Amino acid sequence: MTFRILTGLGLGLLAASTAQAEQQYFSYKDWNVQIEAVDTGEDLRITCSMWTGGDGLPTLGLSVSNGDALPPDFFPGVQLTERAVRGHATVLQNDQKVNFVFDDGDSAQATVYADFDEDGFAFAQTNFPLEDNQRVLQAMQRNGQIEIVGTEGTVYTASLSGFTASYRKVAEGCGFPVTGVID
Repeated sequence: MTFRILTGLGLGLLAASTAQAEQQYFSYKDWNVQIEAVDTGEDLRITCSMWTGGDGLPTLGLSVSNGDALPPDFFPGVQLTERAVRGHATVLQNDQKVNFVFDDGDSAQATVYADFDEDGFAFAQTNFPLEDNQRVLQAMQRNGQIEIVGTEGTVYTASLSGFTASYRKVAEGCGFPVTGVID
């Protein structure tokens, strides 16, 4: 009897200390969405990500959490992320400027942050000034394609087909309005 009580108590403590996670995936044309909800026991943390690309190519997308400052006050930043195989450099270099050029001729400039991850793989990510985030999202919503251009030419070209539906799903999942990007 003592053994059963201790075993049951041990399992109950293990279950109480383990966070519960639920993941959902969606695809909208050329874009993907992942919504991950983690119940920490104290609160429900939801992370919403959307992206296009991958499979050896850079990815273009964004990630937000329901704990972040969100629209309509602050808009998420879009990032191009490049990863290199071990021992190789990324095409994008630290502090380099790249232009995101849209079909309609609109463009925005981002700065590259390049480094190595904890496993020694090179990576590079672009970042826009905070005040450009909303304008970039609006341009992505109204265009069909984006070209990311660096000093050596085009780094990546991405389809924006499915962007609007993906942004709506991320907004729904993390609880913010689409107003200001999709009107």
